[in-house]
Amino acid sequence: MRRIALLALAAVLVCTAAGAQKRAAARKKAVARTTAVAATPKLSNAEWGKKWFTEERYEKALPYLLKAVDEGDLDSKVRLAYMIFTAQVPEYSIDQQQAMGMLDECIDSGSVYALERKGFCIIAMSPDTKADKLKGIDLLKQASDKGSGDASAELFNAYRDGLRSYASGEYYIEPNDSTATAYALMAAQQGNQEGMAYVGLYTYMGTHGLERDTVQGVKYLEEALGMSERFFTTNCLEPAKALAGYYNENGNAAKGARLMALLKKYHPTEF
Repeated sequence: MRRIALLALAAVLVCTAAGAQKRAAARKKAVARTTAVAATPKLSNAEWGKKWFTEERYEKALPYLLKAVDEGDLDSKVRLAYMIFTAQVPEYSIDQQQAMGMLDECIDSGSVYALERKGFCIIAMSPDTKADKLKGIDLLKQASDKGSGDASAELFNAYRDGLRSYASGEYYIEPNDSTATAYALMAAQQGNQEGMAYVGLYTYMGTHGLERDTVQGVKYLEEALGMSERFFTTNCLEPAKALAGYYNENGNAAKGARLMALLKKYHPTEF
């Protein structure tokens, strides 16, 4: 009997210990979850709006941008104006006059971002006249001079490819390689991803007036890739192909394969 009692007591102790371990593990998980939640940065309405806007998820961006505009955030007002101008918001009708008015209000308040977005909108979607297109270029130059890397990158594209009439094909701005490269360098210095990518490409290849330096060129390319893999592979086709080729030729087949997979995904007709 005593032996049976001892065995029963031992079983109870084992069960109690196991239960205690489970409770301790559960407490540990709860603490970990609480710590993780506490460590997650709380984003403002403006920051959430920017996040979804940057990812081109405009319907998710809209409610945050509206709140941020009410809170007086200029950049959010610029983003909302751009969405209205380009018909990205189903809740709003296309009202380019309203959007331009909002951008002008932000420009009057000192927003360089508004200068850049207004210039871009005019070039991309305004009436197809030389006066309008050159007005857009002038706004981009003002924004570039004030430090906008996006504006400098847009000027790089305008001078690299030329700016012409959709209808007649007349060049409003002739392609100019030296001016385009100068704007690419400026965009890179201002932290713009596209500028960094093309400066990397030109340095890697030793073209467009830049001295060949494969090490520095790859450094620029990888820095551009690190800013946004998706943007790099969708908007910087030639730099991305060059970096993938470098990886494949220098023992980094896995990295090369990943880049090529993304390029084939975003540019299916190129491969």
